[in-house]
Amino acid sequence: MIKYLGLLILIPTLAIAGAKTIGGKKDYTRQQKIQRGDIIEKKYTTCRLKKIVQSRSGEQACIYEGGNKTFGLMFDNNCPKQFKCVYNPNSKEPNIDNVMDSLNSIGK
Repeated sequence: MIKYLGLLILIPTLAIAGAKTIGGKKDYTRQQKIQRGDIIEKKYTTCRLKKIVQSRSGEQACIYEGGNKTFGLMFDNNCPKQFKCVYNPNSKEPNIDNVMDSLNSIGK
């Protein structure tokens, strides 16, 4: 008798314990993936114009510096005063001689 009473209590609880799932499992949202660390967002900082170097061919090399010695390099005829660049702390300043050599070799 006790065996039957135990089975009557145990069987309905096992049937209720399973969760009903219809269809596939939904993927995480972008914000959830960022919080989980699946997606690593790039950090940006404001880089301000530090130097302008002119090549023989007329191209300009614009060197920018941002927070924590973040350096950026842009080749353009009109250098903007500032722009958003990828945050890369303690990077090395671009070597002017290498930049000028590459610009001059393009002009040849």
